[in-house]
Amino acid sequence: MRSSRLPEALRNRRPAIGSAHMISDVTVSELLRNVDLDFVLVDTQHVALSVESLQRMVIALRPTELSVLVRVASNDPVRIGQALDVGATGVIVPMVNSAEEARRAVDAARYPPEGRRSWGPSRRATGGDALDYAREANGEVVVLAQVETALAVDNLDEILSVQGLSGIMVGPADLAISLGYSDDRANSEVEKVFVSIRDRCLERDVPFGFFTSTPEQATHWIGEGSLVTTCSSDTDLVARGVQRLAETLRAAALQASRPG
Repeated sequence: MRSSRLPEALRNRRPAIGSAHMISDVTVSELLRNVDLDFVLVDTQHVALSVESLQRMVIALRPTELSVLVRVASNDPVRIGQALDVGATGVIVPMVNSAEEARRAVDAARYPPEGRRSWGPSRRATGGDALDYAREANGEVVVLAQVETALAVDNLDEILSVQGLSGIMVGPADLAISLGYSDDRANSEVEKVFVSIRDRCLERDVPFGFFTSTPEQATHWIGEGSLVTTCSSDTDLVARGVQRLAETLRAAALQASRPG
């Protein structure tokens, strides 16, 4: 397999940083492939992306060691297998609420005898010989379970015990909603739950990850022990950048239109 930054970072327990790639355009993918990140997250859960679009994005990103994480739409072996077959480094599986569900995700991402993944990688997307990929895939493919419900928190110890799980990702918005605090991720009671998840992961030496929206949030959680931290997205960065430009130009236009 081609060398990839995220699996190495997880093995060494080094914080890995990434951002979401949501614009389905290979020109954007090519622009992103040389950024100084460990991974990009392609979200097929909340973004209308086909498998064909995903494959084009992965291929455009592959010439470098930048890892590609795909958040699949559901804990479905077909969806997980397709994401990996087109060349993703790993998957984030949403709404994992039990050890059984975590085990199902791991099984879908590992070839026998460690799992039940069906054979069929795309050589073009995996960047080399398919048999070479198969020999190394079970040890390299990243499987992250997304903890984002009160039920998942209740079952966290059992989830963390699942063999082959690479780590967990906290879904802060959905978890805050599930806990009864709407989208109030900054609520002190919600923060306590986030920290308790982090502590239980550290106790078991299971990598803990967190979704963030701003560099300030990302910096905070990296400092709190997050080993897989996503921050913002290409769509959000475009919108913010254009808004800042608009504010600057609008101020200049208003200044110029004032009499005298």
